[in-house]
Amino acid sequence: MTVGRNNEVLLNYCNEVDIENFLLLDIDDTFSLQLNSWIAVAEQQINRYLGYTTASGVLLETIVDEKTPVRVSSYGDLMVFPRKYPISSVQSISIVKGSESLDLTLTADGNNKYDIPTSADYIQYSGSELALTGTSIINDFYDVKYSHGFVKVSYVAGYATVPYEIRQATVNLVSDIVMRHSNKEGLESITQGRVSKRWSGRNDGKSDFYLDAIELLRPFRLASRWI
Repeated sequence: MTVGRNNEVLLNYCNEVDIENFLLLDIDDTFSLQLNSWIAVAEQQINRYLGYTTASGVLLETIVDEKTPVRVSSYGDLMVFPRKYPISSVQSISIVKGSESLDLTLTADGNNKYDIPTSADYIQYSGSELALTGTSIINDFYDVKYSHGFVKVSYVAGYATVPYEIRQATVNLVSDIVMRHSNKEGLESITQGRVSKRWSGRNDGKSDFYLDAIELLRPFRLASRWI
């Protein structure tokens, strides 16, 4: 994550070289400042479309004390669905009821008492792993299944590197901005000899760059947990 000369936050989903290689052109150094702003715009557009609304977008970050509803499976396991994923690791899980809270023990003998499945989109804490000492606000997870309590979780989630499809989608969106900027006349297409250039016309005036970007992004879209 970097800050550009216009104070825009750049998550580095792509860079100027990616745009040049994709469009097969050389961008003048005096235009680099504007290009950075367009990259930042494309990154935020992608984050909103995918549902990644935290500071680091799709990249790894630590989320502290996120509150989620209490969900207990029919087998008595605590099911935690953090808002950002893929989930990489868990720092803490607490069950909160009113003014009382219970911090769950995450490891025993060097092994995790919880599980993150291959899909990495939720955390499962088995009811058989719940060990209580002294006075507790619950006896088992069923005690909070229908309560007005909530789960507070701290975890690390996101991608270590930007997935190629998301990187390419960013290149597509920025390239679309560049090409529209160069088409100040608002032409749909232009032909010279056997060479044709088209800016829009495939679907409601949206360019191929934009539509291809959406297709690349669609599989990464989060479920609507940001409520």
